[in-house]
Amino acid sequence: MIGEISRNETNEIKSPVEHFRNIKPEKEMTTQEADAFWKSEFHQEEQAKPETTAKEYVDDNGKKYREGNELLPDTQFEVRGYQYETDHQGRIISAEGTLRLKEPDYQRSMENVSKIDGQEYRPTDHQGHLIGHRFDGSDKLENLVPMDANLNKGDFAKLENMLANAVQDGADVKLKVQPVYETNSTRPSEFRVNYSIDGDKDAVVFKNERETKP
Repeated sequence: MIGEISRNETNEIKSPVEHFRNIKPEKEMTTQEADAFWKSEFHQEEQAKPETTAKEYVDDNGKKYREGNELLPDTQFEVRGYQYETDHQGRIISAEGTLRLKEPDYQRSMENVSKIDGQEYRPTDHQGHLIGHRFDGSDKLENLVPMDANLNKGDFAKLENMLANAVQDGADVKLKVQPVYETNSTRPSEFRVNYSIDGDKDAVVFKNERETKP
């Protein structure tokens, strides 16, 4: 024969309904609030899963050239009408095209590529444009490299000024910039620049080093 359960023992038993009341919000909820509450209580682990798919970038012709923070290796692509090429490490080794002045509505929107893992920026470096912003060049990873600030503001800027004046005067101006790297570094050691103004060709090499005074 089953013995009687005392009143004290029954007080120790909590009903499922009472337990549910302990975990649900006290105020009335809309359907949307209830759904949000459910997710926050029971799906926190699922929500915390990191995004595993890197953003993909395509060029002017719909060709993929970048994934996440890395340019694809051994790839030729076109961005904003200029042609680029990468080497086996995904480093930019060539940027070229016929120069034009930027559209009036093209505002500067610099990507902070100096913070990307693997980028070797020195404290004295700028994010240097291979094709200048004034020429409608991209402000993104495919067109920016570590460039000594003095070079960027000095000799490289003087060359761009000359070429911009020629474009402004209606000349046919072509430019090709080839960053050169030492070993596996992602910071160019120099820039080899070829340009032509109405077919008149010239070339110059810029060392990517800060000159030290004797």
